[in-house]
Amino acid sequence: MPFVLTIATGLSRGQSFQFDAPEVTIGRGAENSLVLNEPGVSRLHARIQRQGSQWVLLDNGSANGTELNGVAIERASPLRGGDKIGVGTTLFEFALQGDPGETRVVAPAAPEARDQRTRLSKAPAAQPKSIAPRARASQALWSRLPMPGRVALVAASALIFAGLVRMAVQKRQAARGPECPETVAVDEGMAGFTFGQGDVDVQCKGSVSFGFNLPPKTRSLFHYQPLRIGSPSELELRLNGKHLAWAPVAAGRGEEQVIALPEEALSSDGRDIVAFREHAGDKEWGVGKVRVEMLAITPGDMAAAREAYDRGRRRLEERRIAPRNLYDAWKSFAAARRQMEGLNPRPPLYEEVAQLIKDCERDLDKECGRLLFTAARLERYGQADKAQQIFREVLLHFPGEDPSSCRKKAQENLVSAQAAEGSK
Repeated sequence: MPFVLTIATGLSRGQSFQFDAPEVTIGRGAENSLVLNEPGVSRLHARIQRQGSQWVLLDNGSANGTELNGVAIERASPLRGGDKIGVGTTLFEFALQGDPGETRVVAPAAPEARDQRTRLSKAPAAQPKSIAPRARASQALWSRLPMPGRVALVAASALIFAGLVRMAVQKRQAARGPECPETVAVDEGMAGFTFGQGDVDVQCKGSVSFGFNLPPKTRSLFHYQPLRIGSPSELELRLNGKHLAWAPVAAGRGEEQVIALPEEALSSDGRDIVAFREHAGDKEWGVGKVRVEMLAITPGDMAAAREAYDRGRRRLEERRIAPRNLYDAWKSFAAARRQMEGLNPRPPLYEEVAQLIKDCERDLDKECGRLLFTAARLERYGQADKAQQIFREVLLHFPGEDPSSCRKKAQENLVSAQAAEGSK
C-alpha cells in the first residue's frame, strides 16, 4: 500500500510526497528518493522500508539521528498513520494511501508560502514503466525518415542528453555542498562546518588548508575532529608545508584531537597554514570543529597554577549543583595551564590539566548539542516559548565564550525570535 509524507510544520506545511517503492531513502545526497538539502541532514540519513504488511522507519547512522514522534530511534520502528518523522529540522507526517498509483509529488495547498530555506526534491522512480506497446509507432516513423533527417534527429537527441547530464551533475554538486576556497580562514564563523569529501558541508576533494595569524610569544594548539578515516596513514596534517602528524582512524565522528604546533615549524611572519592531505584516493573523509587555541607565554607561576587547578577540581565535583560549574571548571583549568606555559621544565601537573581541559570541552560540547537539539525539536513541534526557555538556559550553562560557540548560537536564536515578535 502506498504512503504519503507531508511536511507538518513551517512555511512549507502541506507539501506532500507519495511513494509506493519497497524502500524509500531520505537524505542530502542526490541519489535519495527524497532529497532534503538542509543543515543537519546526512547524505544518506534515513529510510522507510516495507517489511511484510507494514512500513518501518530506520536511521542510516546519521550524524544527528532520526526521530519518531519526538524520540530518536535506535532500531527499525513500525510506522502508523499520523506518526511524526523528524529529519534535521524538517518534520513529516506519515499517512497510508488507500488508492494505488504511480509515485508522484502532490503540490501544497499554498505554494506561495513555501520556505525557500528548505530545499526538497523528488528523485525519479527507480523502475521506469514499460512503454513497449507504443514503441512500434515511433519505429515506423523512424523508418520513413530520410537519412539526413535521421542524422539531425540523432544529433539533437545527443545535445539534449548532454544537457540533461550536465544539469544532473550540477544538481548533485549543489546537494553535496559548496567547493572550498584555496585557504580557509580559521575564525569563529567556520567552527561549525565540516570539510572534506562526501557527507560534509564544504567539498574539498583531496585536501583543505586552514590559515591563521599568531602573535609573537604565543604557543598554539590546533584542534580538529577527524571524520571517516579508514587507516592510520590516510589523512596527513602538514604545517607550512612540512609533515606534522597523521589523523587517527575514525569510523564516523572521531574524538576531538589537539596538536601543539612546534615553534620551529611556525612562520617567522606569524602567518601559518595547517593543511590536510588525503592519501587514499577518491573516498569519503572529513574534518570538523577546526579551531586554533592561542596561549600567551608568561614567566609562569606554579602557586597560581595550583590554586586555579584546585578551584577547577571543586567546580568539576559540583557540576550537577549549578548549571555553570562545568564551564567554570574548564575556565579554571585553562587558567592553570596558562600559568604553567612559561615553566621549564613543565611540571607533571601540566599533562593532567591538559587532559582535564580536553574532557571538559568534550562534555561542554555534548551539553551544548543536547540543549540546542532540544530547542530545535520544540520549535519543530510549534512550542516556540519552551524553545526560548531552553536558549535562555544555554546562557546559564555558558556564561562566557566557549569552544563550541554555544552561547553565541543561543543569543542569535533569542535575537531572531525577538525580532520576529517585533515585526508582527
